Amino acid sequence: MKEELITYEELKKTNLYPAFLSENPSTGTLKVQVFTAYKAVPIADCEIIIFKTIGDKKVVFFTGKTNNSGIIDNIILPAPENATATSMEAPLYTTYDMTAIHVGYETIKQYKIGMLGNIKVIQYVRMTPEVELEGVKENGN
Repeated sequence: MKEELITYEELKKTNLYPAFLSENPSTGTLKVQVFTAYKAVPIADCEIIIFKTIGDKKVVFFTGKTNNSGIIDNIILPAPENATATSMEAPLYTTYDMTAIHVGYETIKQYKIGMLGNIKVIQYVRMTPEVELEGVKENGN
């Protein structure tokens, strides 16, 4: 069966939402920083898409573009409650898929991001410019 693409707001209207909410009652915060040249050059206007497959639905939680500093900050995503610092248990997390796209740079970068409740996660994205050599387009390093 093919996955149906929906927004997070549309997920809230489905029968999948109560189970998702019970597993992810808290929220975590994500900061994405996109750059090239070993963090020396930030990349503005990089499209960031964050989604998660829930049941037979591909749910889009966030779409946006990086600012002039190559950053998108304060993306709030549902996450499980975080264990206390004194707990010996491994922290619970939920995984999201993130895609970064920018024309003029290597095709598409994809990442898996683990979100924990009440924690800020920073995801760095290193983009490689596409270069053209003797009429042949290649990815540069």
